[in-house]
Amino acid sequence: MAVFEYKALTQQGKTQKGLLEGDSERQVRQALRDKGLTPLQLKAVDKAVNKAQSKTEGVWLKRSISIADLSLATRQISTLLEAGMPLTQALKGVASQAETRLMQRFLASLHSKVSQGYSLAQALSQSPYAVGEDYRATIHAGEESGHLEAVLSRLADTIEQQERLRKKVQSALIYPVLMVVVAIVIVFFLMVYVVPKVVSVFDNMSQTLPPLTQGLLSTSEFVQAHALAMLAGLVGFLVLFKLLMRNDKWRYRWHALLLHTPVLGKFLIYGAVAKWSRTLGVLVASGVPLKSALHISSQVMTHLPLRQNILALEEDVRKGLALSQAMQNTRIFPALLLNLVQTGENSGQLDAMLLKGASHYEYHVETSSATLVSLLEPLLIIIMGGVVLTIVLAIMLPIFEMNQMLG
Repeated sequence: MAVFEYKALTQQGKTQKGLLEGDSERQVRQALRDKGLTPLQLKAVDKAVNKAQSKTEGVWLKRSISIADLSLATRQISTLLEAGMPLTQALKGVASQAETRLMQRFLASLHSKVSQGYSLAQALSQSPYAVGEDYRATIHAGEESGHLEAVLSRLADTIEQQERLRKKVQSALIYPVLMVVVAIVIVFFLMVYVVPKVVSVFDNMSQTLPPLTQGLLSTSEFVQAHALAMLAGLVGFLVLFKLLMRNDKWRYRWHALLLHTPVLGKFLIYGAVAKWSRTLGVLVASGVPLKSALHISSQVMTHLPLRQNILALEEDVRKGLALSQAMQNTRIFPALLLNLVQTGENSGQLDAMLLKGASHYEYHVETSSATLVSLLEPLLIIIMGGVVLTIVLAIMLPIFEMNQMLG
């Protein structure tokens, strides 16, 4: 059976959209009429997916599924499978309850492929919607071992943990970023509109302006004269930066610079190590061979220098070196994780030790982000206060001198 995306009118004249399964368009139209709906538009999901795929192939891209949506769908499918529901029905049920049209089409396309006899991993690999290779490989391992529901549950836990960590870091950075943006807007407004009008009062006086006021006026005049050029330069810089980041050589240099930045570099490394450890632990626990799991887990390393280290680590393991020794050779992994991996190799519990290490460094990233923000906030307030104080002094100094002359 195929899955059709329909648009119909209810008896009250309202538009209703949804998904319906059937052998043909005629059967689906009749099924809609039986429900008291008047079909307006009917489209097979496979056709919609193929159309989307041809568009994405034209731009060499696939539409990405958000982490939050993927986490929710994975948890729902896992729950239905654990309740004894067949995979095809579980996919159909979750697709019908999806909140976004993108997820409806994604899940419906998976349902259509699985109904045709493909495995879930094969359906994911043929989908025009992008999910991580680690996600597909883990599901493939679950299907091969016959424990798909348990693997999906473990995957959902992993995705939810990564999503929680990402949201905590983002929420911690919102306030400092907002402060910086507001400060820049306020200073720009003062320099362009307020300062010239206030200080113009002293233009007709023979009094010599203090150096601070003269400097502020010069800065204000420069900003007014070159405001558009400065804005164009900023936009040009952002466009150039984005173009350079498409080149692996420049992206590698930028990532290396970030990783060697004091405080920030350690924060980024710990975050990447936590994500890699959890991904590798889930893959190994799901039955993926270590060498394949290392190659797949390297893709979650978004910083190129770290990814190259993981690929070098994979090569060392292929040559027969123990994972803990290969990790030590990269010189990027913290000592605690190295000890945990070595213990896991000796006890045969590598997956458990990797997940334990991931939990530790995820907690470390959370606390570090909170500490970083707590230090950054007063620093930004001091900087903003210093800028505003400088502007106020530059305006008030001529007034004070005038009062002294009149006195």
